[in-house]
Order: sequence, then structure tokens, then C-alpha cells
Amino acid sequence: MKILPASNSWSRAFARVCAVVLIVAALSPASAEEQSLKDGAKRAGHAVGSVAHDIGHGAKKVGKEIGQGAKEAGKAIGGAAKEGGKEFKRAVKGG
Repeated sequence: MKILPASNSWSRAFARVCAVVLIVAALSPASAEEQSLKDGAKRAGHAVGSVAHDIGHGAKKVGKEIGQGAKEAGKAIGGAAKEGGKEFKRAVKGG
């Protein structure tokens, strides 16, 4: 289970969102004649939403991997417990 890399990917994703917002803000024209503030905010919102959407898909993927790992660990533990029970039963029966 890799929790640290997942948190690092969240940090990287947050940094990307901030960078996109700053770039969009820097590229939007300074004069109201070229483009309104509302349009600039709308573009920034779309950019941030797109990145947030990608982050959500990444989180879903990580969640599925964690679930699969837990499933496999559960199967291994269950199998070991079953075998331990069989050995105990043999030991009690004496054979």
C-alpha cells in the first residue's frame, strides 16, 4: 500500500491547479475592452474544474488499487487461518 506517493500526487495536483489559475490570470487581458472579467473567471473556472476532474479520476484509481490489495490480503489471511484450523484439528485428533 503506497500512501505516501498518493499524498505526493495530491500535492503535485494542487500545485498544478494553482499554476493553471496563475497562468490564466496572467494571460487574461488587463483592459475590460478586450475581454470582461467574467469571461476570464469563467475560463479559469473551466481550467480548475478540468484539473479537479483529473484528480478525481486519479483518486478513484488509487482507491481501487487499495481495495484490491485489501482483498488479496484478506484472502491470504483467511487461507492461512483455514490451514491453521485444519492443523489444529489434526493435532487434537492425534493424526
